[in-house]
Amino acid sequence: MNILAIDTGTSGMKAVLFDREGRIRIEKQVHYSPVYYEDGRVEENAEDWKKALYSVSSEVMKEARRLDLIPDALVQTAQRSSVIPFDADNRPLAPAIMWQDKRTNELCRELSAYDDEVFERCKCRINPVFAAAKMRWFRYFMPHIYEKTARFMVIPDYLAFLITGELFTDYTYGSRTLLMNMQTHEWDDRLLSIFGVEKDKLVRIVPAGSICGTVSAPFSHETGIPPGIPYISAGGDQQCSAAGQGVVKPGMVSVTVGTGGFIETAADGLPENLKKDVVCNDASIPGQYILETSVLTCCAAYDWFREEFYPHASFDELDSEVISSPPGAGGVICIPYFQGRSTPDWNSEAKGHFLNLTLGTGKRDLLRSLLEGICFEIRNGLETLKQYTPLSDITINGGLSESPVFNRILADICERRIIRTGQTDAAAKGAWIAAAAALKLYDSVPDAYERVSGRNEFTVFEPGQTDGFYRNRFEEMNRLYKCIYKEDELL
Repeated sequence: MNILAIDTGTSGMKAVLFDREGRIRIEKQVHYSPVYYEDGRVEENAEDWKKALYSVSSEVMKEARRLDLIPDALVQTAQRSSVIPFDADNRPLAPAIMWQDKRTNELCRELSAYDDEVFERCKCRINPVFAAAKMRWFRYFMPHIYEKTARFMVIPDYLAFLITGELFTDYTYGSRTLLMNMQTHEWDDRLLSIFGVEKDKLVRIVPAGSICGTVSAPFSHETGIPPGIPYISAGGDQQCSAAGQGVVKPGMVSVTVGTGGFIETAADGLPENLKKDVVCNDASIPGQYILETSVLTCCAAYDWFREEFYPHASFDELDSEVISSPPGAGGVICIPYFQGRSTPDWNSEAKGHFLNLTLGTGKRDLLRSLLEGICFEIRNGLETLKQYTPLSDITINGGLSESPVFNRILADICERRIIRTGQTDAAAKGAWIAAAAALKLYDSVPDAYERVSGRNEFTVFEPGQTDGFYRNRFEEMNRLYKCIYKEDELL
């Protein structure tokens, strides 16, 4: 059985055709980019994803016919919290407010009195990343759009509609809205009241990793994908990435360093000691939960720095530049919150800082300090997750993980072994795993993972002997952050 996985990220969409054994037979990709505004808004037109979906699907099918590898099922995973309003004919009324967008900061502050109540139902504090505040923003700042909105959708909901003609979202996306009760997995009337969103403007919720529909005749006509084959919603990209990296039971840790960074581990139930310093979401694995911390800018910050300071340099040349700066970057410390900080304190006002510069500082030092700052924040995430479950090995995936230099720095800073698989397609692989389990090709998600993991090529990065050097730098970065953003701290 061949399974086509659609993986929709922040900067591009992949279509990956897997065979029954989970081997990649065909892969196509198209790139796009959100628009970043100076005032913190981040937007993208829904048409970008529609065009990308038709393009990658059609390209895969051209090659699939040539190789006689026609898909028997389609599975989707996607970025999770970007919101688009649609009219009654399912046409977008405005550009998507992207997950990194900061326009809802003030709305979230105004709702802070409800934070405990929201956390009790959602297992996450009020924050500007999740979908509910974005829906509320439309109500209060674009009422003419809100009144015409028949339903709000996140990106995977829209793509699922294009593929199947049906309207639904799954538990993983629902758990990123602040509107779904984590106990009942239903839209919560009290949460809807707090955020001022009517239930009839939301689509129905279905379990992740389940068959939710079939490929429609119109989508088949546009792309060549066979009509009537099953459609599976595998869950959010980070949940799928975690499964694709082996987070199929508690203890394993997945680090994805793409546009943003996500650090995830699994839990078999909702932790009783859960606090507001972590995000708890539904997992792609039925009945399981994901505990998550995040860094809002990883590749996004790296790409910005490259374009501004090394516009013609290759990535190998950038690695050489990083190596030419000593550990500690000549004293420079980067606080890497270029789009604000999420966990543990959800400081949307935080910004990026380069500190301790001298006349001897070079741009290579700034580059190394940027990578070190990202790694320090990943360690902050690991320290947070350790409160809830013992952690074992760390697997890494995503664009920045293609840099061996970055992986070595991360191993040194986190003082843990880092394991990188040979490919950066963990989200698509996790989607295949979820689909294989849903289609009963294997008994469970862990069984499907075991089937494919034996073929993985691993590179292991062991921590070096830094004699506490990076630990001291880690503590210094956190101290400097508190000095800048906490009034009770003094420089």
